[in-house]
Amino acid sequence: MKNTIFRVSALVFVLAFILGGCSLYSSTPNKTAAPIDSATPINPAAPVVETPAVSESNVAISIKEFAFNPATITIKKGTTVTWTNNDSAPHQIKSDSFNSDVLKQGQKYLMNFGDAGVFNYSCSIHPSMTGQIIVE
Repeated sequence: MKNTIFRVSALVFVLAFILGGCSLYSSTPNKTAAPIDSATPINPAAPVVETPAVSESNVAISIKEFAFNPATITIKKGTTVTWTNNDSAPHQIKSDSFNSDVLKQGQKYLMNFGDAGVFNYSCSIHPSMTGQIIVE
């Protein structure tokens, strides 16, 4: 009988604990967590789309997968264009008006366009890679 009372008491205690809302987790909100707005992607495994950084005075062109991205841009006079080689293969930008050194992975080439015109360029190592800069 003593054993049965002990078991019933233990069962009542466990049920009271569970039904009473006690838990091992705190109900105090984490005040250090950053709020998530509706623009934040929910799926962290989703691919990140790289877009060139564009401002009034600087435009970025990515060299990736044997292509210039964007391949054609329109800019204002005085804008600096920065090419970044994101490929493991070397590339060299070549045009009638400007030429870069051979760019290894991670290297950049900057060119300021002070005159209006249309500037066609390519990779001297991979001639199928072409681009165009229109300066207004």
